[in-house]
Amino acid sequence: MALDDATAHRLRIHKVTEQLNATGGHLLSGDAYKASLRDGRRVISSQGEDIADVTTHPDLRAVNTLAAIQDAQFDPATRDVLTYVGEDGGRRAIGWQVPRTREDLMAKREATRFITSQTMGMYGRPNDYGAMMALGFLSTIDRIEAENPEFAQHVRDFVDLSGDHNLLSTDLIADPQSDKRIPRDKRPSQLRIVEDRPDGIVVSGAKVAGSIGSLAHFFTLSTTLGGGVGPEAAIWAAIPVNSPGLTLILREPTAKMNAPRSDHPLDHAGEELDQTIIFDNVFIPREYVFSKYNLDLLTLYYESCAYSLWSVMTRLAFRAEMFTGVAQVITEILGTDKIPGVQAAVADITLYAQTLKAYSLATIHESVEWCGLQVPNPELTTAGRLYSIENYPRITYQLRDLCGQALIARWPEKVWDHPEFGDRMAEFFPGTGVSARDKNTFFNFVWDLVAGAHAGRVGLFENVNATPPAFVRQLVYSKTDRSAAARRVRDYVGIE
Repeated sequence: MALDDATAHRLRIHKVTEQLNATGGHLLSGDAYKASLRDGRRVISSQGEDIADVTTHPDLRAVNTLAAIQDAQFDPATRDVLTYVGEDGGRRAIGWQVPRTREDLMAKREATRFITSQTMGMYGRPNDYGAMMALGFLSTIDRIEAENPEFAQHVRDFVDLSGDHNLLSTDLIADPQSDKRIPRDKRPSQLRIVEDRPDGIVVSGAKVAGSIGSLAHFFTLSTTLGGGVGPEAAIWAAIPVNSPGLTLILREPTAKMNAPRSDHPLDHAGEELDQTIIFDNVFIPREYVFSKYNLDLLTLYYESCAYSLWSVMTRLAFRAEMFTGVAQVITEILGTDKIPGVQAAVADITLYAQTLKAYSLATIHESVEWCGLQVPNPELTTAGRLYSIENYPRITYQLRDLCGQALIARWPEKVWDHPEFGDRMAEFFPGTGVSARDKNTFFNFVWDLVAGAHAGRVGLFENVNATPPAFVRQLVYSKTDRSAAARRVRDYVGIE
């Protein structure tokens, strides 16, 4: 949709439209994406400093990883993976394509495959993820329509707007941990509507996580899991990150981003930083309000997050595939690939990956239709998520175990450059078919992937991402329909 300058400013995407107007089309290049983030947003570093430009701050080096994926939208080799051609002939990011067929879901899966290969799965909220909650709103739009047809149109318009402008979004669901003796609707941190106006709503309070939010254009807010909240806290909406009164306070980085790349091959590329998001009388334009005061919608976590949860599970499936490659290279470099016990461990890692691949494909081949959208089968998605997160610690332990002393016997680049000891280190520590220095770089990579502080953060994140295992297990019990199977058993036995 074409926007005039006044509307773009009111909707707070004027920096995005400036970039697109300069080049035409619906896609932001890496540089254009960076320029669109210089939009007046307020971000506070972990050291308590206001960040003047999120695209240049050393803690936010992840912007370069995201920008490279934006550039890949224009590369002939990857363009058809990351974009689709709309009815008007213009290319748009595949994440924002509304999935009407199973082929559309497969296209999204392939985009996730590519993006996971670029981030090594270390980002839980990469470029293609942001559309998932909005698509979840779209797949439950009959419930929103019943509340207010205007709100349902707002959802449709936001999906169109985001696709037309290549917007990056991330979810907001979780509340700050707080004293549970205080009722939820009485906690100062509870995000709530404090003013309702004809042109929109004003909200105050806080949310947490919102991973990659400092480098996104929008937060997509869903107050689900809403037990104990009052109607004023029941909000579904989209919130521009550069909204006045909105402040993002970053946690401290865990990745060693400023080390030489050979010392920390993964950390060097940056990490997505979580934050506390504080709302001080933040105005949300009416066009971005999808539901308000509707406590009934707060029970729709399973449904409204169906795409988000599938995206998480699919990314973990491709991450597991990478783990098999890492395991193979570990054993080849160490020369342990012929040892039966080592082969058994690699087989176990492979089984984990193959099982998740099966889940990922099955969710598409047994997709369901909700409100005209093809939705990855939510029962299989839930089971696959539970399998992925319960086995994740065991698989990463096996990768560490395969390394033996190699994860401990690692040295920085400066040691290898030492005039007295560098040559001796090269003589003492070669791998099978690789130099000692290349072996060292590889195991630095493995350290970043499964052993370092950044890897620890990712492991914790995966465990609680979109609810922890105990909750997911309850969903497997409560949301999986076993009635037909039970009926067949009863009929066969001959009992009612």
